[in-house]
Amino acid sequence: MPWRRVFAGVGLIGLFGIVRMPVEQGMEEELRAAGFREWSPDISSRDQLGQAGFAGALGGFRSLVALYFDVKAHSARQNKDWVEVEKFRNVTTTLQPRFWKHWDMAAWDMAWNAYAFYRREAERHRDDLEGWKIEKVTMPLYLEKGVDFARRGAKWLPDSYRLLRVVAEIYSQKYEDKCAAADWYLMASQAPDAPAYVYRAYAHHLALCEGSEEKAYEVTSALYHGGGKRTPTLRYDMEALEDHFAGAAARGKTLAELEAAAAAPGAGYRDLAALAMHLLEVAGDLSAATAAYGRLARDPEAPAFYRRKWAFLLARDPERAPAAYRALKGLYVADPDAFRQGDLRQLAELEEELSILPGERFSAPR
Repeated sequence: MPWRRVFAGVGLIGLFGIVRMPVEQGMEEELRAAGFREWSPDISSRDQLGQAGFAGALGGFRSLVALYFDVKAHSARQNKDWVEVEKFRNVTTTLQPRFWKHWDMAAWDMAWNAYAFYRREAERHRDDLEGWKIEKVTMPLYLEKGVDFARRGAKWLPDSYRLLRVVAEIYSQKYEDKCAAADWYLMASQAPDAPAYVYRAYAHHLALCEGSEEKAYEVTSALYHGGGKRTPTLRYDMEALEDHFAGAAARGKTLAELEAAAAAPGAGYRDLAALAMHLLEVAGDLSAATAAYGRLARDPEAPAFYRRKWAFLLARDPERAPAAYRALKGLYVADPDAFRQGDLRQLAELEEELSILPGERFSAPR
């Protein structure tokens, strides 16, 4: 009878449901462990994947589907189809939000590859309205898209420095906003997996951030005197910040005030550095400045670059130039990284003045 068939059908459905429960529960636990249930795909993602791809993702094949769309993104990039690239990158990051490389490639495609393509297009249309539109609208738009990908990825990977660093690099290299870059490098450096160079990148960008000199000096000085690796960049930043504060004091105080500060009980080498710079750049007293820098060079607390400064001042005196050259050569042999390109040019000039034989010279630009 019809009602018997109805009850039989209901019974079969119920039995099928009971059999499915442990299977679905196991799949659900597996998806949760993989972080998949934290993802709520939106309509656009469903449209982009298509029914078959979306079903495959729900069936546990999302890594394969993501790989498929990653290949499509590469193909679209080769064709310079940046709309398609963005669409496919949205799919791959949606499918595998905890795989940092998908976010990294998405940010790179937008903020570097697409941006570089449109920059060339802007140059090609330099003298017309299209060039202006590309430069003022399209290029900034793709920078924003790159930052957005990296920021969204960083939220999925809060214990990793990688995508935070990507944001920092975009602000540093593309926007040339050193202050914002410093903020993001600092956040990246605080991640558990961050290597030491990320914090050094924070210090460097902070040193380039106008108005942050006090904090930059605090951070840079701690790195310089902390016993870690003194990279050429760290040395340059330390010297630039020392010159910044010494120059501000040298120009903002009288000679009497600076002499009193340098002679006061508890005075440090920075007080003497301000006096030395005033004597050299404000008073124009080379002899007194050389003597002051000589005191700095002998101060064990003062950074080593003051010895180089002193030797170059000595070299201005023709009678003391040979001895200054020998001192500079000794400093260079002991620590060539302490010399910058400008220093090497000065050394080359000094070698010419002293008629140093070519085979005995050491200051060829690196």
